[in-house]
Amino acid sequence: MKVVVVGGGYGGTEVIRQSVLRGIRDIEIELISNKRYFENIIGGLEIISEKMKVEELRYDLKELSSYWDFELTIGNVEKIDLIKKKVKLDKKEKDYDVLVMATGAEPNFFNVSGTNLAQCAYRLPDFKTINERLKLLSSNNPDIVIVGAGCVGLETAAETLDFFKTMDKRVNVIVIEKMNSVIPTYHNEPAQKIAFEHLSSRGAKIILGKGVERIEKGKMVLEDGSAVETDLIIWTAGVKSSEVASKIIGAKLYKGYIEVDERLLIRGREDSFAIGDIAFVKINGKEAAKMAGEALDQATTTAKNISLIANGKQPNINHTISYTADFPKILLSVGEGKAMLIYGPQYVSTGPAEYFLKKRIDIDEMMGRFPQ
Repeated sequence: MKVVVVGGGYGGTEVIRQSVLRGIRDIEIELISNKRYFENIIGGLEIISEKMKVEELRYDLKELSSYWDFELTIGNVEKIDLIKKKVKLDKKEKDYDVLVMATGAEPNFFNVSGTNLAQCAYRLPDFKTINERLKLLSSNNPDIVIVGAGCVGLETAAETLDFFKTMDKRVNVIVIEKMNSVIPTYHNEPAQKIAFEHLSSRGAKIILGKGVERIEKGKMVLEDGSAVETDLIIWTAGVKSSEVASKIIGAKLYKGYIEVDERLLIRGREDSFAIGDIAFVKINGKEAAKMAGEALDQATTTAKNISLIANGKQPNINHTISYTADFPKILLSVGEGKAMLIYGPQYVSTGPAEYFLKKRIDIDEMMGRFPQ
């Protein structure tokens, strides 16, 4: 049986790992990835402040393929036909018996003009570039504008402040958020209040309730017509489904994301799964959050169902969502060796212990999944 996994991120690599751990026999696995390295992006913000290095947060998929005995193909997917069971990439076609879509998400610029003038903060090379651009700023008190006050935006602000603190230099950090609170998708008002106050106390200016109209050289124009002068714009204002989703024949999409059933099978299929950020997962009225931990759990459920298929049985294992959109469970770094633990709509704690826990989960456990 031929299993093709598309996407070498958290979900894609974990499906292969779980298949190896379960000793699933008589299957051939091929991983198709548009890059050679797995990137642990949730631990990557600290590259900005030079607490981490890119090399510590990536794993060579070619090396991994020799350990876990799978075929690796580096390339860009052009089309996937669920009916004919074919994946087309770079003028090649790949046949499969079982497909796993795990290509994740990509930055969303919301059709704002001039975003090519901004530095995106999404992948490990982005964080390295931000670090390099911060070093090149010539002014003594530069203005850094961060678009988006979600987790990535706030952590970018915290690491930027930490970086300039270690350099013993001043910096003006301005965070712009279209919604009326920081971390607006995490429904925990005490956490939102603490995060806002903590970063403000460190000198960051947070502007809420104002979206970006356009970006011009050296400035950002907001929707109310006001302008913010800046030496560097960092874009963290959200993500959207991987564009690969739109190239799939036979898949139903919800707001650009692939719809799946409770078994994580692409709706209407018995041989094709979608997991992680590319998938819209809603089970028993609960929607799965777009988080690395949830992607790993979905990969485990998928591997169990693949094992059933390999043994000639029906894939009948339903997924249980661990991270729901309405009940936040997250560790958010706020800089200076501290992090916030947000759990549910009311609980929040902040301190060094939370930072230690975040590092253990985001770095040790995520990278510890691979052969050392």
